[in-house]
Formats: sequence, C-alpha cells, structure tokens
Amino acid sequence: MMDQKRSANFDRIAKAYRWMEYLTFGHSLERCRNHFVPQLRQCRSALVLGDGDGRFLARLLAANPSLYACAVDTSAAMLGLLHHRASAVTRVAPARLRLHHGDALTFDPTCGFDLIVTHFFLDCLTQSEVNALALHLARCTSRPNILWLISDFRIPAGPLHWPARGIVRLLYLAFRLLTRLRITKLPDHAAALTEAGFTPIAQHLSLGGLLTSELWQSSFPVASE
Repeated sequence: MMDQKRSANFDRIAKAYRWMEYLTFGHSLERCRNHFVPQLRQCRSALVLGDGDGRFLARLLAANPSLYACAVDTSAAMLGLLHHRASAVTRVAPARLRLHHGDALTFDPTCGFDLIVTHFFLDCLTQSEVNALALHLARCTSRPNILWLISDFRIPAGPLHWPARGIVRLLYLAFRLLTRLRITKLPDHAAALTEAGFTPIAQHLSLGGLLTSELWQSSFPVASE
C-alpha cells in the first residue's frame, strides 16, 4: 500500500499546481487552509507535512513571527517553491524553517513541536497509512494539548452527497493521470486521530460541506509499543 503512494510524483505539477487549483476551485482551498491561522499565534514549533507549494506555511510564518517550522515533502520541486515563498514573506524565514525531503510516514521528528499541519495531504494516503501516521505522531508528541490542523475533502450527507462523490472521484482520476497517485478513496482521518488520542475542538465547512478545515488537540499521550 505504501509503495502505491510513494510512486506518485508531484514534481510534475509543482509549478502549475497553484493555477490548477485556482482554475478548479478558485480561492476556496486556500481559504480552507488559512481559516484557523489566527488561532495558531501561540504555537512555537510546527511540523508541516505535504504543504505543497508553501502558500500556507508562508502565510503562517508571516502571521506568527515566533514560530519555527519543519516542512516534510517527497517532492523536491514543491519544497523549492515552499522555501522561495517563505523567504519572500519574511527575511528571517530561512532561519525559522527546516526542510526535509522524504516520506512523512518514515520521518522521525528530533525536536518537540506543538502544532501538526496536514493540508490536503491525508487524502493521498491509504487508511492504514493514516492510522499509522496518527499513532506515530501521537507517540512523538508525548504530551497533551498538541494541535493538529487538517484541511481536506469530505463527502457530505444530504443532496450534495452524490455530486461530492463524483467530484472526489474525478480529482483522484486526474491526480492518477498527472502524478501516478494510486489512492482512490478518502480515508477516515477522524477515526484515525480519535484512536491516536486526539479530540476535535473546531471545524469549518465550505463549498456545501465538500471542504473541511479542522483543529484537533491531543488529550493523553499514547503509550509506546
């Protein structure tokens, strides 16, 4: 299952990603990512997984001058764009930003952090990978009150259920053609985070419930195996 995800190559779409996003959803995804930025001003150390071209992290570093961040991504091209954008918004960004070119599923944080960020990233993983990632990061935190910020697609109930399923299916098909991503269905990240000891504390829905931005908080440390 991991091999399917790792075969995806997001370098191919790095430069065009911003415009692809705007052409399909306008600024909706960007607003979804940034919705909870004002609530993150007390955070001091962030672990950001798969931020893509770095628009969110640049915004976060500018809004929170005391924040240090570690960005992890399998795409070197995306990390390059992220570094460029972060440096453009604040001259001290390079001193506050550490880049790691690699797989988030095998990344072991070497320093404590009080914020985890996964924007439109968990939908690129299988359910078993999301389960494993949530448990791994919960054990790395080893303390309560860690915030986890998530933005992602969802399938709402009601009349928009089937249109949303169609949109998500088309998105997976497009990314399979463009990046070789093999994932075909949204994982249940809520179940994974709950099992790992996180509790939802805030949610904002947009586009009729197709998009969700969520804040979760760790309650009790998960025992090591």
